[in-house]
Amino acid sequence: MLPNARSEFLAGCRDISPVLVGTVPFGFVAGVAAVGAGMTPFEGIALSFIAFSGIAQLVVAQLVAAQAPALVTLGAVLVVSLRFLMYSASFSPHLAHLPARWRVALAYLMTDQGFAMGMQIYGRPGDRSLRHWHALGAGVTLFVVWQAAVIAGAVAGAQVPAAWSLDFVVTLSFLALLVPALRTRADLAAAVVAGAMALVAAGLPYKLALVTASLAGIAAGVAVERAHRK
Repeated sequence: MLPNARSEFLAGCRDISPVLVGTVPFGFVAGVAAVGAGMTPFEGIALSFIAFSGIAQLVVAQLVAAQAPALVTLGAVLVVSLRFLMYSASFSPHLAHLPARWRVALAYLMTDQGFAMGMQIYGRPGDRSLRHWHALGAGVTLFVVWQAAVIAGAVAGAQVPAAWSLDFVVTLSFLALLVPALRTRADLAAAVVAGAMALVAAGLPYKLALVTASLAGIAAGVAVERAHRK
C-alpha cells in the first residue's frame, strides 16, 4: 500500500469511529434478535456476514419469528434494501474508473453510515484519486466492529434481560442518520408518509407494515420530486 493510500485508509478508519458508538449496541441487538427468533447462533452470524445490513437482519429475524413464508421474507428484505440502488447510483461517477474487484468490495461494504460519509468525502475539493481507500478504511472498520457485536449478541442470545430495552438503540441509530438527510421537500414527504403509514399498517400480518410504509414513502418522495421539477 502506497503511503498516501495508507493515510487515506487510516483516515477512513478514524473518521468512521464516532459512528461505532451506536454500531456496537445495534449489532448486539441484531445478534440477540436472530437467536430470539429461533435461529441458531451460527445461523444468526452467517446471516450477518451474508447480508451485512442491520435493518435487513432485523426484518429477517422478525419475519422468521412470525413464521412468514420465505417469499414474503425475501420480498421484505428486497424492499428495505432498495435504498442501496440509490446509493450506488450516487457513488458510481466516483468509482466507475476502479477495477471490478474494488467496486465489488466497496459495494459489499456499503452501509447507510458509509454512504453518508462517502458523499461528504467525495464532495470535498482536491485530489479524489485515492479517496476510495478512505471508503475502504471506513467500510472495513465498520464491518469488523459490526460482526464482532453481532457475534457477541448471538452468543448471548436470550440471556440479555428484556429490561435493558436494547432494541430502542436501533431506533436511535436510524434517527441519527435520518434527521441530517432530510434536506428537500421530497425527503421530508417520504419520511412523514412512511412514518404515518407504519403506524396505520402496524396490525398487518407477517410484519408487512414495514414493507407498506417503505413503498408509500418512496412513492410520496417520487411524487413530490416530480411535482417540484414541473
